[in-house]
Amino acid sequence: MLGIAASMTVLAGWWFDIPAMRRIVPGQPPMVVLTAVGTLLLGSSLTLASLGGPFRAARLVGRCLAAAAVAVGFGGVLRYVPPGQIRLDDWAQRLVFGPLRPDAGMALATAASLLGSATGLLVQDARSRWLRRLSTPATLWGLVLAAVGGLAYAYSLDAFHQDGLFSRMALVTAVTLAVLSLGVLFSRPNRPWIATVLGTGDAGALTRHLLPAVVLTPLLLGWLQLQAVRAGLFEAETAAALLVILLTLLLAALAIRLARNIDRRAAAERQLREALQGMNEALERRVAERTSELAEAQDALVQAQKMEAIGQLTGGVAHDFNNLLTVIRSSTDFLRRPDLPAERRRRYLDAVSDTVERAAKLTAQLLAFARRQALKPEVFDAGDRIRGIAQMLDSLTGARIRIGTQLSESACLVRADPVQFETALVNLVVNARDAMEGEGTLTIAMTCGGPKPSIRGHAGSPGPFVAVAVTDTGSGIAKEQLARIFEPFFTTKEVGRGTGLGLSQVIGFAKQSGGDVDVASVVGRGTTFTLYLPQTQAAAGEEKPVPEPEGEALEDGDQCILVVEDNVEIGRFCTQILHDLGYGTVLAQTAEAALAEIEAVPFRFDAVFSDVVMPGMGGIELAKRLRDIHPEMPVVLTSGYSHVLAREDAHGFEFLRKPYSAEEVGKVLRAATARRPKVRPTPTDA
Repeated sequence: MLGIAASMTVLAGWWFDIPAMRRIVPGQPPMVVLTAVGTLLLGSSLTLASLGGPFRAARLVGRCLAAAAVAVGFGGVLRYVPPGQIRLDDWAQRLVFGPLRPDAGMALATAASLLGSATGLLVQDARSRWLRRLSTPATLWGLVLAAVGGLAYAYSLDAFHQDGLFSRMALVTAVTLAVLSLGVLFSRPNRPWIATVLGTGDAGALTRHLLPAVVLTPLLLGWLQLQAVRAGLFEAETAAALLVILLTLLLAALAIRLARNIDRRAAAERQLREALQGMNEALERRVAERTSELAEAQDALVQAQKMEAIGQLTGGVAHDFNNLLTVIRSSTDFLRRPDLPAERRRRYLDAVSDTVERAAKLTAQLLAFARRQALKPEVFDAGDRIRGIAQMLDSLTGARIRIGTQLSESACLVRADPVQFETALVNLVVNARDAMEGEGTLTIAMTCGGPKPSIRGHAGSPGPFVAVAVTDTGSGIAKEQLARIFEPFFTTKEVGRGTGLGLSQVIGFAKQSGGDVDVASVVGRGTTFTLYLPQTQAAAGEEKPVPEPEGEALEDGDQCILVVEDNVEIGRFCTQILHDLGYGTVLAQTAEAALAEIEAVPFRFDAVFSDVVMPGMGGIELAKRLRDIHPEMPVVLTSGYSHVLAREDAHGFEFLRKPYSAEEVGKVLRAATARRPKVRPTPTDA
């Protein structure tokens, strides 16, 4: 606005022929009309260029005015280009006032300053990057020329304006162009130099602190030097030396001041780092303490959940076993009566036997859920097993439930325990029957060769898998209960209608066989349980023939069984069963003792009946040792629970689960000894 006001004042002074308005500063040369027009265009363009985005039309007009200012500056320069016939300043002067005197007109420095500042304003928003970079140097060029012209007046260098680049440059022109150049520079505060000066950071504060001393102090000292020389106080050389000394002292003081500022800032930064480090350490301690508290709370929660699960499990086991023990104890109490009729005695004995079978089944279901049951895996066709079991499902489900099967025509072979497979299917069918309340449609579908999907967050497997889906049209399972249906003793049925162990056996068998169980249910429409088991190929190769021992064949006669059992009571009970079955027995309480008995008389025993879990050498290790040294010796293993058998299998040996009956013992021993070659020891062996 200052540039516009000065320009219009000068133009009014020429138009109305008022000399004071042409000069503005009394006693100084006037500003010519062409210079006033150029500064007016530049000031107006700068004012319009400073408007924001909503005034795009005004900014476009501003750029046009800047281009006109560039043209005025360029026209002023043409006067000094040979042959110098273009006098644009004279033409403009004639339009307003009259012809210029021969010694008057626009100075070359004025034209160059106006041209630089106007060019900088014109290209500062150009699309081309190199044109935008040209803006600051061009504007600085105009500022330097105007500042030099103004300083010449400040230092009273009259000869400076008599000839050369700055001849005829008025003081009002120099001041006006300097102000406009600064305005152009600061009109775009995002420019690198201007951003440094106006920045809010450390660089901006330091620059604003040093600029007055660095710029104004040398100018002031130079002015004082000239005045002292002109007044005769100092010689020119002495004044120059004093000026150099003062400037040196000034620069030294500024350097020390800057160093002190840097030192104070470094000290403040150190204090800040120490404070931040202390806060960081305190935060880390609090995080560690909080993490420890959360870990303890998590452990406590996990422990509480474990105790709740154990409580539920033990409660269910205690409830069912107490019921079973009640039947056994009541029956034994009646059996002690001497006058008990034979019919009732037989009834109580049958009740005890049936209750023991139910207890064994309950234990097997618990071991199945825990994946600790001893399996007897075989390779079989799942489709054939389903067809075989489907024939007896009618009696299990009732006449009002329609049963349909959708099976693959090709063989779908799996390697699993066939008895447990059938038990799992029966458990799924029983659950479906109860969900349909005895009426509906039950569908058993089987596919093979497909992948196993992701189930309950566990990663899937590409397969191949055999999938057996059991679908009912019952009431469905609520969403909030789906996560608990496989827990032992959890049931949604009424009291007395189920133990809550059926699905536990299914998922335990599936997991232990390398598969899984998926469930999908819609309340009111039905449920689908899908059992996934790894598909396998048919077993290849034949069994290796058992080497025939040397000697003559033995005649049939009494057989002797080596019983290996660390529990004395069970060992005595087992030998009594074998005696009743007509076998001779020898009891050994450790595997080492059993090996000693066999090595003493190698052909004394017809079979070995051994427990699996024993102190020292276990039953499986004993059986493997005997297979190496006496491959003709049959070995039958027995156990109520063994983690080795649960993790693997019986390693090719016959296996009998505890509790066992005399009939089961006799059956497994007859099968084992029937495969043993009947031989007689050679004379040397005898």
